Amino acid sequence: MQGSNGQELLEGLLAATELPQVCLLDINMPRMSGFVLLREIRKRWPGLHCLVLTAFEVESYIIEMIKAGANGYLLKSCDPDEMVGAVHAVQQYGYYYSAVANQRLFHAIRKSREDKAFFTDREIEFLRYVCDDISYADIARQMNTTYRTIDGLRERLSTRLGVSSRVGLVLTSIELGFYTIQSPNYPKIKE
Repeated sequence: MQGSNGQELLEGLLAATELPQVCLLDINMPRMSGFVLLREIRKRWPGLHCLVLTAFEVESYIIEMIKAGANGYLLKSCDPDEMVGAVHAVQQYGYYYSAVANQRLFHAIRKSREDKAFFTDREIEFLRYVCDDISYADIARQMNTTYRTIDGLRERLSTRLGVSSRVGLVLTSIELGFYTIQSPNYPKIKE
């Protein structure tokens, strides 16, 4: 069974008299993203093994798919033998994560621990707000503080992070994973 988009694949699974042993899905599929499809599959068939085969090497996507219940994560650029091995591993052991997924997960977990130790909750909150299209005065209102406090926070973070503008703060916030951009060029993580 196959589908040219996420919705067709879900409909095919619903109509199937027998489910496949392993379901291959992509993150970027028309009509229903892989994120949404995987959540639907987990609701309806929690035991169905799902292997994500995608071109996306984005840390947040890997983590989100694993949190949604993916049994494996593989890049489309992988060797055909690795793909066959991944399908067999998911079938036999229930999971397979390529070297890139393992590396990204390890890096994300380690970086997350380091980041949280390096920034206070207030600084993280500020860095998230700075990514929104609102003024520093509005950020102060959202954070229930004064403009002067926000200006001081902005200045301290700019100095510590070595950036000289709001754009620099935004880019740093995104790089550290405090804020995720939803772009029409990439599938949305949450729908």
